[in-house]
Amino acid sequence: PLPLYLIQSDYLLDLGADIVDLIFSHPLLWYRGFYIKRGEMRFKDMYGITRGMKGLYLETVDFPCKTKDDLESYRFPDISFPLNYTHIKQYRRKHPEVALVVSCMGVQDWGQNFHPLEKLYSGMIEYPQAVKKFFKRMTEHTLQGIKGALRAGADLIMIQDDYGTQDSMFISKEMWEEFTYPCLKKQIEAIHDWGGKALLHSDGYIMPLLPKFVEAKLDALHPFQPVEKNNLKEAKELYGDKLTFFTGIDVQKIGRMSRGEVRKDIVKTYKVASRRGGMVLSTTNMLQVDTPVGNLKEMFATIRDIKQGKYG
Repeated sequence: PLPLYLIQSDYLLDLGADIVDLIFSHPLLWYRGFYIKRGEMRFKDMYGITRGMKGLYLETVDFPCKTKDDLESYRFPDISFPLNYTHIKQYRRKHPEVALVVSCMGVQDWGQNFHPLEKLYSGMIEYPQAVKKFFKRMTEHTLQGIKGALRAGADLIMIQDDYGTQDSMFISKEMWEEFTYPCLKKQIEAIHDWGGKALLHSDGYIMPLLPKFVEAKLDALHPFQPVEKNNLKEAKELYGDKLTFFTGIDVQKIGRMSRGEVRKDIVKTYKVASRRGGMVLSTTNMLQVDTPVGNLKEMFATIRDIKQGKYG
C-alpha cells in the first residue's frame, strides 16, 4: 500500500487524470518543523523557508536570505542522495502507465521565497552580480533534483517559474533574458540530456517570451493563462508545432460561471488549443475552494465528453 502522502495522487487517477505530479524531494525530508505562532500554523522546509497559513493559502513569512550578504553566503542542501527520490520510485512501480510529472524550482519565482520580492527585483539593479551568482547556484542545485527525479522514473520535469502579472511581466524582457533565461535554458538542456521532457509552469502575461521558450527547446507550457494580452490563437498559429500547451480550464472564471458557461468556455478553449494537436487539457492553476460543486461536476462531465470525442 502507498503511504498517506502518496495516496492523494491516486485520487487524481480516480477522477480521470492522465498525469500525476509529485514534489522533487521526499515529503518526509522536505518538512523540517511545524509550529503555531499567534494562532497561525507555520512550517519550515529544507531550505530554511518558513511558510504560514494566510487565510486559505500558504505564504512565505520568513526568508533565509534577508540581506545581500545572506544571498551571497547561502548554500543549498545536497539532494543527490537516492533517498530523496524513493517516493517517485514507489509511485512509478505502482503506476507504470501513468505520466509522472515532478516539480522543480525556477530561479525567478522561487528566488522570491529566499530573498523578499522587492529586494530580489531591486537587487537586479543594485547588486546584479550577487543575484546572478545566487541564480546560478540555485540552478546547479536543481540539476541534482532533475537528474534524481528522472532516474527514479519521472517522465516530465515541471519548472515552476512565474514571470507575469495579469497584464505585465515582473521585469522587462531584456532583464529576463539577462537574469532568468540562461538558468531556464540550462535546466531544459539537463532535462533533455537525462531523457525527460521539459514543462514550464509560468502564470501571467508571458506572450513576449514564447520565442525564447522555443529557442530553448521547451517541450510544453502551462498554463498560458487566459489573460487579455496572452493570445492563444496566435500562439498556436506561431508555435503550435513546437510547443504543447497545458491549458483549457480557467480557475479565475469557473467559480463565477453558470454550469452552461463552464462547458462552453472549456470547449471553446479546447477547440483553439487542440488544433493540430499539441494540447493537454488542464486547469490553469489550483481550483479555488469557493468553486461551486455543480460547476466542478460540469467540468468533469465536459472533460469526459472531450475524451470520448464529442467535440472533435
